[in-house]
Amino acid sequence: MEKIHAVIHYIIDSFQQADSISKLGKVKLAKILWFADREFMYEYHKSITGIEYVKLANGPVPKKYDMILSEMKEEGIIHQYQINKFGKPQQCFTSLKKPSLEVFSKEEIKVLDNIIYELKNKSATKLSDVTHDSLWENREVGEVMPIESVFCRDIVEPNEDDIAWAKSKIFKA
Repeated sequence: MEKIHAVIHYIIDSFQQADSISKLGKVKLAKILWFADREFMYEYHKSITGIEYVKLANGPVPKKYDMILSEMKEEGIIHQYQINKFGKPQQCFTSLKKPSLEVFSKEEIKVLDNIIYELKNKSATKLSDVTHDSLWENREVGEVMPIESVFCRDIVEPNEDDIAWAKSKIFKA
């Protein structure tokens, strides 16, 4: 089983075990994957899933997302169905068997659990809006959105003290 399959399976099963499966649709699942991969990249300098994400209208999604989900359905790992939520169709999932945890490190489980907990009660629309950041704005639809961009959050605007310090160094030379 590919790592991305295991991660998706774990997320779906987590929502199912918490009796919150109706809170997890296809868009929200994609956002949880994005945030988990970025958080893991920030903490451990590598991806959990090993996949790339591309820009779509609702924000970043795993490259070949539909194909990945279809493979999981064909392998009997998940069931996909559609419901109407707030008058709109939503693709939902259930886990058909227990996920295998052997493929995960304890650090991966910790990050996945934290992201699931943090995002479980947020709507897909809200999560999509959050992903419409400067990275998303500066990409064309279908273009890769590197998870390594998470390190940009460490960049801060210089304050007056920083500018004064820099000027003192420049003008000393």
